[in-house]
Amino acid sequence: MPDPAKRAQLPRRLGGFLLLTGALCASGSFAEQAPPAIGPLPPVPVNPDNPPTDARMELGRKIFFDNRISGSGTINCGTCHIPSQGWTVPTPISPAHPGHVERRNSPTLLNVGYNKALIWDGRAPTLEKQALGSTKNPVHKNQDIAHLMAIYNKDPQMVRLFKAAYGKAPNPQDYGKALAVFQRHFIITGESPFDRYMKGDKTAMSRAAVAGMGLFTGKAGCLACHNGPNFTDSDFHNVGLKHNSALDDERHQAMLRFDAKRMKVADWKNIKTDPGRYLVTHEERDWGRFKTPTLRNLADTGPYMHDGRYATLEEVIAHYNRGGDGVRNQDARIRPLGLSADERAELKAFLSALRGPLPQIRMQDWVTPAPARTAAGSGDAADGKALFEGKATCINCHQADGRGVPGVFPPLADNPHVTAGDGSYVARTILHGRSGKLQVGAAQFDATMPPIGTLNNLSDAEVAAVANYIRNAWGNSAKTKVDSAQVKPLR
Repeated sequence: MPDPAKRAQLPRRLGGFLLLTGALCASGSFAEQAPPAIGPLPPVPVNPDNPPTDARMELGRKIFFDNRISGSGTINCGTCHIPSQGWTVPTPISPAHPGHVERRNSPTLLNVGYNKALIWDGRAPTLEKQALGSTKNPVHKNQDIAHLMAIYNKDPQMVRLFKAAYGKAPNPQDYGKALAVFQRHFIITGESPFDRYMKGDKTAMSRAAVAGMGLFTGKAGCLACHNGPNFTDSDFHNVGLKHNSALDDERHQAMLRFDAKRMKVADWKNIKTDPGRYLVTHEERDWGRFKTPTLRNLADTGPYMHDGRYATLEEVIAHYNRGGDGVRNQDARIRPLGLSADERAELKAFLSALRGPLPQIRMQDWVTPAPARTAAGSGDAADGKALFEGKATCINCHQADGRGVPGVFPPLADNPHVTAGDGSYVARTILHGRSGKLQVGAAQFDATMPPIGTLNNLSDAEVAAVANYIRNAWGNSAKTKVDSAQVKPLR
């Protein structure tokens, strides 16, 4: 991370011009105060009550990937914040605790230590408190903290790690602090082409990207909200997103009402769309306002917006270029921009230049053993059911009746990919994951999924067991049996 002294050497003339034009474009007149300058990331702020140490980082990493922090024993923080996927998930809507569905996209944890606002609606004031809230949240991990601490206090390794980190046996406060330290001080992006350009390497960004930076801070008005080194004002805005019909099914509607009731919204029974910041403040001016996300590493963190409705940056740019969708409470600064096709391409080139290396983590640090390991030696359907609902975590996205999450995860029932062939497609998907669109009947899904077989350390026999269970339960005409010999060549 660059130190403040080096940052002071950045080109002042260019920076001052960019700030001025950005403020002018955003408001239509000279702003009273220019937004914070964009530039390389400074050292991440330290919480004086929870400074990082090696022991605290080790404990936080251990907890982050520990399935025991969920009531089902099938979910950890990495379920929704996958290291290799930009520390988010590559699907519009995030996984949820079995029996529930989510209604939002997982915000990336990249550079989360710089954020002043956490969660899309800002309901968590600090990373320390957010960690506890997510663990207890019935839609996320649904874990009783006292029960979890009892488990940890019976685990000699966890007792040792807690005492090394904070000098005490496992307890809720230090649990939240350890998770916060790991996220704040480890999940930081490396130097991007933009950073190198701002440090004086004028070859680091293409001509298109440099032109796009001028648009970003000028005509496009992006700087008004996406400012500072992490490209976010940590505030909340209604950017003019129309109603998302993908959430009109009863399961998502029930979830919207459930969360509104949890947040003590008086009219929760009539909630049909995500109110955003209104859930926290109950003030009309906050209806539909969501946290400004960082723009760093956008290529790694799609899909975009709080509900993942846009799969590409082109769609995002098109949204702002048309001036949003003209919805209730839309921010007055969201208006038609008149960007040409070339200008839109230049703006995308600049946004792409904000991509730096992802923080690396070893696969063995990512994998945690399941609370109850099944034998699955023969790969039969009985073992597969237990794995489906447990170690393989399939049930997080595909409910026990074979349904998926509408518009996000495809159903297993009546899915030709489940029925057809020798089962190798199913086994390969379990082991290696998949990306891209998937057609099932008349419906199309963004069926990107991580390699759960690899991440959850499934043996060849266990992969075969899950594949057989899926095919026997929902494949209908599946006649051939997957065995471990069919799985091994896929590695």
